[in-house]
Amino acid sequence: MMERFQFWLPLAVLGFLALLTFWLEQTIQISGEKNGANLKEPDSIVENFLAISTDPAGVPRYRLSAARLKHYSDNRATLLELPALTQIHARQGELKVTAAQASVSPEGERVEFIGDVNLSRQATTSRPAMAMRTARLEVLPDKGLVSTRSPVTIEQTGMKVTANGLNLSVNSRVLKLTGRVKAQIQSPHRG
Repeated sequence: MMERFQFWLPLAVLGFLALLTFWLEQTIQISGEKNGANLKEPDSIVENFLAISTDPAGVPRYRLSAARLKHYSDNRATLLELPALTQIHARQGELKVTAAQASVSPEGERVEFIGDVNLSRQATTSRPAMAMRTARLEVLPDKGLVSTRSPVTIEQTGMKVTANGLNLSVNSRVLKLTGRVKAQIQSPHRG
């Protein structure tokens, strides 16, 4: 008899804890509904958002702006409408990414741009301006990495390149195209 009791006691305790957990979850959801809280709604909305990241000396590294920022507490997601991320580099010039939407990871280490993504590089004395278009782009601002697995089109004066994806190191400006790559280069002597 004692052996059966020893066998069933841990199962009974686990069953009780499962019921207690279920009851607590239901109580919290009902309490949130009574208080008018909806965890699917944003807990904060910011219009005309602008954030600037600086290095330890206070020199701006990049700035992130958006028409609207929405933060959700249930999954700590941050969504941006009409975002623009500009990487500021004294020697290389600015590199700017814009899109219809973006999502920012909870710690801010990853920004994913979605829909009508455009990346542009300013012209410098040593190279022409460049424009890139794709449907989706992942940016790791602190690591200076940009990548996509979506088809991409890159254009600059006299050149058009298409590929199935890319990886870009923002600091070194080394661009690696992936998948099927096609380039059209126009001779500067043609009219």
